[in-house]
Amino acid sequence: MYFVTVQGGFTFTSRTIPNAFNVTPLVVYKIFADGRADELVRGVDLIGTPLSTFANIIESADDLGVFNGVCGAESGGVYVAACSPSLLVSTIEVQKKKKSQAKPPILNSPVGANP
Repeated sequence: MYFVTVQGGFTFTSRTIPNAFNVTPLVVYKIFADGRADELVRGVDLIGTPLSTFANIIESADDLGVFNGVCGAESGGVYVAACSPSLLVSTIEVQKKKKSQAKPPILNSPVGANP
């Protein structure tokens, strides 16, 4: 699977419960090794535990993607930013949504071509 764009997500981190994350992708393609055309996938979330997911990273690119968002805290929303290179992961968990609410962009980005 190729995760092109993500919208946000959430994490659970605590000493008393297992750490876990849930990321909401907007544009996802299923890539076939036999050469069939890529297939747009709707209604999935990336899920898992941080350490097991990090252990499955097998390659990283020399690009840098930036995410800006708002983190929900007890005191209210806190603006956050995160950055990462593109990653190749050997195994990752996905979970089907009850109903996909996210829609892919209608138009291409005005600042550059979308992959």
